[in-house]
Amino acid sequence: MYKNVKIQRFTLHENARDDFDSEADFDLIDGFKDFVAPYIFTDILMTDWHDSIEKAFQSRLQILMSSVLLRALLLKNGLVISLNENNFPSFYADLKSFLEVPALLGYLTYEIYHDSDYNSLIPKINKISLGNRSAGNFEVGTVKQLSVLTMFEKFDRVIKDMAVSDHKITVQEEGILKTMYEDVCNFGHINYNAHLSIGRLGLDNIWRAKRDVDGYKEELYGFYMPGFIMAIEAIFLSTSLIMRNPKVKNFSLLTNQSYFI
Repeated sequence: MYKNVKIQRFTLHENARDDFDSEADFDLIDGFKDFVAPYIFTDILMTDWHDSIEKAFQSRLQILMSSVLLRALLLKNGLVISLNENNFPSFYADLKSFLEVPALLGYLTYEIYHDSDYNSLIPKINKISLGNRSAGNFEVGTVKQLSVLTMFEKFDRVIKDMAVSDHKITVQEEGILKTMYEDVCNFGHINYNAHLSIGRLGLDNIWRAKRDVDGYKEELYGFYMPGFIMAIEAIFLSTSLIMRNPKVKNFSLLTNQSYFI
């Protein structure tokens, strides 16, 4: 059974307290499941040529969105558990994967709104959900997986489109989600950076575990949390835009049951 893990709320160090509304961030994290649950379905049939191309588009999109949002829920649980236990090496590894979710959804958003041809949209969805990349000697099929950096670029295009539309939003920095992803990658691997939160290397070249890991969480909030919060907000934005697109219409041609019912 899926467990919706809640964050153990903590008080920020006085040096960080004035710059962040941590309670609003905690509410956003704890409300993640309630937002995405209505868009996760089960027993989805991938339609073929016997059905309309509009239904084929919706079925493939529903499969992809359901799987990636369920993945996001599980990653969010891992992120919260890591925060609750001060396990920042695990937190950064999970955050790296979690940031790839809004990148994928941003790519879908851009393509759905900029491509009116179902015959070209469906292969783009298939490329994401069925694509592969070489991994040692194991490789299946010939469809190549799309680069995650390309997905981030398309998400950035969505933000720019909204900035010049009637939705008027403020773009503080171009490619900020991609930049955060690149930074997190430096801490998401098993390397020295990944372990700075729980230990230090002294001048004597001896690595020692820190005794007070709470200090990292309470004082360096602005270092580890913005990527998590921005990823959630980006998932909310992209999912909302996708579902209200006229081609999607909240999967109007499908009758699959919600996963959480």
